[in-house]
Amino acid sequence: MTTPSPPPPADARPASHAAAQKPAAADAGNGRNSNWGAIFNLVMMVVGGIALYFLLQHLDWDEIRSMLVGAGGWFALVLGLELVALCMDAAALHAFMRPEARMISYWRVLGAQASGRALNVLMPGGALGEPTKLMLLSTHAPRSRALSSLVLLSLTMAYISVTVMVIGIPITMLLLDVPDPVKVSVGIGLAIILPAMIALTVVVRRGAVSTVVGLMQRLRIVKPERAKQWRAKLVDVDRHIRELQTHRSQGTWKGILWVLGSKLVSWTSSMTLIAAVGVDLSPSVVIGALSVGMLIGWISQIVPMGLGIQDGGNYALFGILGATGPQGLLVAMLQRARSVTVAILGLCAMATLTIVNRLAARRIHQKLVTMREANDNSTTDPAIAVAPDTAADVLSPTAEPARSPAGT
Repeated sequence: MTTPSPPPPADARPASHAAAQKPAAADAGNGRNSNWGAIFNLVMMVVGGIALYFLLQHLDWDEIRSMLVGAGGWFALVLGLELVALCMDAAALHAFMRPEARMISYWRVLGAQASGRALNVLMPGGALGEPTKLMLLSTHAPRSRALSSLVLLSLTMAYISVTVMVIGIPITMLLLDVPDPVKVSVGIGLAIILPAMIALTVVVRRGAVSTVVGLMQRLRIVKPERAKQWRAKLVDVDRHIRELQTHRSQGTWKGILWVLGSKLVSWTSSMTLIAAVGVDLSPSVVIGALSVGMLIGWISQIVPMGLGIQDGGNYALFGILGATGPQGLLVAMLQRARSVTVAILGLCAMATLTIVNRLAARRIHQKLVTMREANDNSTTDPAIAVAPDTAADVLSPTAEPARSPAGT
């Protein structure tokens, strides 16, 4: 008669049960992050909706309706081209995220890009769109990769736009009789933008995020210990952003090409809009609208939809380009109608993406709870429970095969 083995100690639980505790803790942490992300997205939707409401209250709908009727099918073409450019921007962002791009679908990236675009259009300075994109992308991809990809997309767009302005604005000044006050205003704008872009290029080469963290430490916004932790975590972010200047990967090259394609489509949309109001597309009009007009657009971002600033700027610019001031004002208002339409679509995409994320998170949480309950039941059932030593012997690759009762 064999002596029964002593019962295992209370803390000697099967390895599967101990392993189940780690997903539980991880699930709790992910749940908290998901909840905070959902709250942030909800707040951004509310802010964007309020901004859209007040913006629509200040628009003259009778005048906009008459303009849209006058533009006819041209406005539909312009809106379609703008949506194509938005899709190409999302493709660029998805390419920048490689190799982690396989973790998130293109359509989810498109929804995040449209959501951020809506908030950038509706809010002054476009300060809330990028954090919203980051929160939406981080639900299915590493936060560091999403952050560096968003920075790459913004930098690529800025470099292309500044290059066009640097080339086009001097040509416009030479071809046309530009009033002295306009020359001074444009010169001040370039005097601000060019040094800023040069400084940005140097910062990217040194490490954009680490430089920002160092500045925050010197200003005593963060403690030295926290700054050191952030630098260690954001090394890969700086390395990825630096690919825009050196050692470009295949994903970075594809992202740059997508941005170039997006800019070409967006410029085509703008030229189509200008032609729709009856302006002849002469070389001076094209160059001036794409260079000086872009500078006016950048300056007008300090207020939602460029209300007032873009209208006055276009009125003066088109008078200089050989068209008329009212035509420039009409172009500005049609551009605003286009932006409002894209913003409404973006807010709808944001709401849809937030709902889908919450439903997916709930399904995952329910599956994890079911798995943990099944695992707990298996460890408490004596017919299923396996002693730790026995489990180790069974799982060991060097364990001897079990023998039959006859010893054969």
